[in-house]
Amino acid sequence: MPISANTRPAALIGWPLGHSASAVMHNDAYAEMGLDALYIPVPAEPSRMAGIVGSMAAMGFMGCNVTIPHKVAVKELMDELHPSASESGAVNTVLFKEGRKIGYNTDGTGFVRALRERGGVDPRGKRCLVVGAGGAARGVASALAIAGGAKFYIVNRSLEKAESLAGDMNARRVGIAEAMALDDASIERALADTDIVVQATSLGMWPAVDGLAFDTSLLSPRHFVCDIVYNPRETRLLRGAAARGCRTLDGMWMLVYQGAEAVRIWTGETPPVEVMAAGCEKFLNDLPKHK
Repeated sequence: MPISANTRPAALIGWPLGHSASAVMHNDAYAEMGLDALYIPVPAEPSRMAGIVGSMAAMGFMGCNVTIPHKVAVKELMDELHPSASESGAVNTVLFKEGRKIGYNTDGTGFVRALRERGGVDPRGKRCLVVGAGGAARGVASALAIAGGAKFYIVNRSLEKAESLAGDMNARRVGIAEAMALDDASIERALADTDIVVQATSLGMWPAVDGLAFDTSLLSPRHFVCDIVYNPRETRLLRGAAARGCRTLDGMWMLVYQGAEAVRIWTGETPPVEVMAAGCEKFLNDLPKHK
């Protein structure tokens, strides 16, 4: 890939980054679109994140994607928030435009698109259990609410964080969300009233692939179970859910669709989704197999 003084960079910032497929799928998209652009991963410790974002804006970056653990903190650095970010309270995509930093949340829209197009599930009227209350969970929950989700159980190890997310959701749609502690009793109660289950934390992500949010024996075949983790694609949660007769959705398509929306925001052009998915899938298939 030739690089010149006119090449427009974009980046992924997070800490740690580990095995991320983002650079592969973005650079494949830019090549297919004929763009003089380059996407790079930038490890950013929390203490350095603000300086890195400011430097990218000054250096002419198109934008950046933001991942763990910066999605909530980076919001405070923005000059403007798109409604997707102001409603969710988290930013995973930043557009640098005319000296301003504009924050978006494409996690949620990417998840809902994956749910509809790859899972065959319309969230309208559905009751949802969301495990997690961090940046990704905020994006997913808010987008599901906008798409017509009827009820949300927000379950998290920190009840305080679950209450914060549920409170923000209830401020916009009274009574739509309930916060619960992450324990088997809470999970069992929520599952009795749930259609869609979304695991929206890093539990089960490489290298800690044995991580599991809750006992999958509590699931029943009527539950549609999603995991936003994409490495590995089949997490311990999804294996357990499939064994219980549940339909499942892994995290790869959310990754692809949120990335495609970021490309559209930065370039104003329609991204080649299937090219991005093929690059992402090849990257994941080439990783060492998890035992």
